[in-house]
Amino acid sequence: MSALEGLLLDIGDVIIGVTPEVLDAFEAATGTRIGGRGPFGDTTDERWQQRLAGAIGGDDYWNEVSQAAGFDDWRSLFRAISEVSPDQQFDQDALALMREARAAGRRVGVLSNDAYSISGPDFFRQRPEFDDLDAFVDSTDVGARKPDPKAFLAAADALGLPPDEIVFLDDLPASVEGARAVGMTGIHVDPADRQPAFALARRALGLGTWSFAERLVARAEALYQAQDLDAIMPLFHPDVVVYWNGEKVANGLDEARRFHIEHLGFGSAQRLDYRLTKTLRAAEGDTIGVEGSSSYHTPDGDEVRSRAAEFWTLRGEQVVEWHAYHHRIG
Repeated sequence: MSALEGLLLDIGDVIIGVTPEVLDAFEAATGTRIGGRGPFGDTTDERWQQRLAGAIGGDDYWNEVSQAAGFDDWRSLFRAISEVSPDQQFDQDALALMREARAAGRRVGVLSNDAYSISGPDFFRQRPEFDDLDAFVDSTDVGARKPDPKAFLAAADALGLPPDEIVFLDDLPASVEGARAVGMTGIHVDPADRQPAFALARRALGLGTWSFAERLVARAEALYQAQDLDAIMPLFHPDVVVYWNGEKVANGLDEARRFHIEHLGFGSAQRLDYRLTKTLRAAEGDTIGVEGSSSYHTPDGDEVRSRAAEFWTLRGEQVVEWHAYHHRIG
């Protein structure tokens, strides 16, 4: 898993957040009560519980909160917050990630659907947090909103990098999937707990020291990308058991090798331009969770794409149990 060269971030709920502290400061400064705290609220906020259940959208929730406070919609409320409490709304951990990436020579940019419609271009031009960006892309610049592929491709072009060299962070799962669809490494940000996403981004960008799990996943990615089966097999313990989509398919190294050849197509001339990524998602004790994606072209020119979730159980430094859940998406 070689380090990626670009960091691309959404703004709302990633770099800027309407946290309880921001709303408290706004209420104190204006005397206007905001009757909702979104992801930072509790179970007494029935409308947010409906949002979590998928009964209403995020815009629906914040529109109701905003209108109850006397604003036209959520954009007008957030604009007012930016004017009254501009400094408090910036997430210092997000800014630290951006600084670290820039210091390491990575390209850094933002891609937003609503930055200009909320605060206007002048707000962002005047903020020092955005001074050193390599790209600032708003949906109005490209005429396409996330998760439209055009938005991500425009941002990649602005960064001067191919999509597969970019890690993208967003709080909306649909936007994360949109980024992944064009080849970016998409990471979902939980607005109420952003640190795990920032830690994953640091790993993808090669910032800081790698753990054993990170090194193992990176090695596996490189070997599978090279389709070097002789080098791949030492990743597995002699007693390895392989499960594919819940079915036991191999017991021991010989069967695991045969599975790679007969089912995964290693050594086949039918997979052209093969590309693969493996991304560490969790590591606890002797278990590692991995997200994977792959693509290749058939001799007829058709593209085949797939995604996988994998769970590795280790014995020592080798995989003794491999569960893979594979889904073909194209």
